[in-house]
Amino acid sequence: ELLLSKILPYYALGMFSLLLCVACARWLLGVPFRGDVLALCVVGTFFLLSVLGIGLAISTATRNQFNAAQAALNAAFLPATMLSGFIYEISSMPAFLRGVTPLIPARFFVSAIQTLFQVQTDWKHLMPDILMLMASAAFFLGITAKLTKRRME
Repeated sequence: ELLLSKILPYYALGMFSLLLCVACARWLLGVPFRGDVLALCVVGTFFLLSVLGIGLAISTATRNQFNAAQAALNAAFLPATMLSGFIYEISSMPAFLRGVTPLIPARFFVSAIQTLFQVQTDWKHLMPDILMLMASAAFFLGITAKLTKRRME
């Protein structure tokens, strides 16, 4: 109940933001969206669960807000920006960094969003990204649940 009450408001805000951004891209900027809204919601859900799990794990493990903000910046935001393939092409990264990118949930989100914008919904191409986002969400929410239980005792 505690984890759910922390996740639900941010999940709702995240899904609203995702849909608003896609709507703006589609209708204000004229970017064609060839995918399916259901697929977008599925991808968005598992990505949000992953990053919310990371954020909650960090905030549970740290003692104060400043440390949590610094840890989140270094552990989630910067790697997501630099290693997701959103700004820099993954294939042009050094081998070490290419090996690290599968640990970043944003990599699979960016790949799935690119697929949804460029081609009609093809679940066969989306499934690898969705499965990795599901595994990431389960992993980080599991860590958060374990840390929360330990802190409450």
